[in-house]
Amino acid sequence: MGFWSDIKRDFNAVFERDPAARSRLDVILSYPGFHAILFHRLNHMLWSKGIPALPRLLSNVARLLTGIEIHPGAKIGAGFFIDHGMGVVIGETAEIGEDCLLYQGVTLGGTGKEKGKRHPTLGRRVVVGAGAKVLGAIRIGDYAKIGANAVVLKSVPDYSIVVGVPGRVIKKKVVRVTDRGVEEVLDHVHMPDPVEEKFKELEGHIARLEKRIEQMEGKGERIRVYNTLSGKKEDFIPLEPGRVKIYVCGVTVYDYCHIGHARSAVVFDVVRRYFRYRNFDVRYVRNFTDIDDKIINRAKEEGIPWDEVARKYTEEYYRDMDALGIERADVEPRATEHIPEIIAMVKTLVDKGYAYEVGGDVYFEVKRFPGYGKLSKRSMDEMVAGARVEVDERKRNPLDFALWKAAKEGEPAWESPWGPGRPGWHIECSAMSMKHLGETFDIHGGGADLIFPHHENEIAQSEACTEKPFVRYWLHNGFITISKEKMSKSLGNFFTIREILDRFDPEVVRAFLLSTHYRSPIEFSEEQLIESEVSINRFYSTVMRVEVYLERMSGKTRKTAEEEMLREMLGGFRARFEEAMDDDFNTALAIGHMYELVREINRCLDSKPAGGSARELLTEAVEALRETGGVLNIFQRSPAQWHSSLLRTKKLPLTEEEINRRLSERREARRARDWQKADRIRDELQKAGIVLEDTPEGTVWRVKVGSE
Repeated sequence: MGFWSDIKRDFNAVFERDPAARSRLDVILSYPGFHAILFHRLNHMLWSKGIPALPRLLSNVARLLTGIEIHPGAKIGAGFFIDHGMGVVIGETAEIGEDCLLYQGVTLGGTGKEKGKRHPTLGRRVVVGAGAKVLGAIRIGDYAKIGANAVVLKSVPDYSIVVGVPGRVIKKKVVRVTDRGVEEVLDHVHMPDPVEEKFKELEGHIARLEKRIEQMEGKGERIRVYNTLSGKKEDFIPLEPGRVKIYVCGVTVYDYCHIGHARSAVVFDVVRRYFRYRNFDVRYVRNFTDIDDKIINRAKEEGIPWDEVARKYTEEYYRDMDALGIERADVEPRATEHIPEIIAMVKTLVDKGYAYEVGGDVYFEVKRFPGYGKLSKRSMDEMVAGARVEVDERKRNPLDFALWKAAKEGEPAWESPWGPGRPGWHIECSAMSMKHLGETFDIHGGGADLIFPHHENEIAQSEACTEKPFVRYWLHNGFITISKEKMSKSLGNFFTIREILDRFDPEVVRAFLLSTHYRSPIEFSEEQLIESEVSINRFYSTVMRVEVYLERMSGKTRKTAEEEMLREMLGGFRARFEEAMDDDFNTALAIGHMYELVREINRCLDSKPAGGSARELLTEAVEALRETGGVLNIFQRSPAQWHSSLLRTKKLPLTEEEINRRLSERREARRARDWQKADRIRDELQKAGIVLEDTPEGTVWRVKVGSE
């Protein structure tokens, strides 16, 4: 861009940004923000040519005339506008992208007096509110908005909104991992609110009081679940006492599974395990969509038959889920195995007037079902705006959805009353769930992205067909989000399960996914996985410590206060675990209780108790952690198995045999009092990522985790 073209862009920006700008003459004569950038364009041109003194002189003149101070060295893109700009200061190494807007009192300042880059860089179309200060060599991303009087000291991602002192991001663009794949969205960032936190504490206290009252009244323990349909927590009362019927939407098998699929699978795997733990008889159904547009398109891409695509990615799904410790469902139906049931259901809907046929396609008419929208809590207008619907003038309503799709040349098809074709996406889940669980069943689960339109459509077609309630409790897990900046810079394809498990143990991934309540969003990052790895390692290190301690424990009784504290905590541990899980499967709180027990075990060990009762207590504490961990399918291995797995996932340049050989050499060196060699072996192993711990029973090794 040239000097005059930049000035023209700046001039036009006044009219674009300020509705009070009346005429060209008005802007030329009375807008100090425009005067300031006009002066700066000239000053910067002189500065760039190396002309001494004059640029700084003109800059001071401009400051006196406009009240705006812009260093001649600052680089400012075209379309720049300062609105009501008195008090604006822009430093020497500041860089500003195109079409940015600053209000009065803004400072783009430096930190420190060293030479080089020390002022901020603003991306394109950034807006900085009145009185805000952006300090240091940081970057403010494209389309970011900085709130009035904010003080920003750290870089800000694209599309973010920042407020407060120090500046905090309250909204940012993220990559959301859903059943449909990866999509960009603007996501609100939760800001700590003391009042909200107090309300949550009060709600928890009330829930505990209600539970105690129920126990006193002899009603026993009850599981409470958050029902998306009612929008609140409800007591779980199964249709058949002691029996639970669950249907969870599975995957469309056309690609490798990602972390979003893993979350849904882990969440409902734990729901199933906990019901069993509470002595329910569970019938669990999870489907495969093995015919879909995505599968057909992938078959064309890979040059193989569509059913081979489905078979290939079903096998990949099993491989990923088996690695994550996901149990197979009791029934795993496939859409193509239920064509007769699907056709029968579509025919019933046509006969009842809820569906209509157009050129071999059959659509469900949503206006015929009065309850449409009751799950997603949306009006018809909102649903039209939010739906991903194909424009089809043959449909009576844009929201009408396909129950049966007419065959296209080269695509798989089955005979039907409406000609050859294949089922729509939504109808298959209704047909399969009702076949294997009945017309009404207890729980339907899936990701939050399925609430609308998939689950909304399931309710409509199912209840229209049977004239009975379809599902009693709808459970939906929250999204997994990834910072768009991290996604583009470092993660790449690191959100697929196979990529993650190449670098992290499956137990780490499970613990990460369960460390947040299933309805809350999780921000996925490598740092979060490392934190989870450190936490899991703490458990296995504690188990190793207990085992070593018990081997050398004195038979002579020695009581400590910490032993009694552990005994007291252990006495109520299972009740606290169950209380957390009874409250809408709060795995985050349950895991918190587990790590509290781990911490108390270590305190007890530090106090060095001895005797039979201490041995029994420590053994029972570890067993309690393993028992409750079994519900979450974590904490089930030996420390040796854990560290062997870490050896593989961290790809250390040593095998177990090599480590044991080096330990043997070190033992010989110590026996020969060759301390220098013994220390050298320890240091070499430490450098390779192996930590040695010398105990009275010998030296044990473990893999270095985190920053230790």
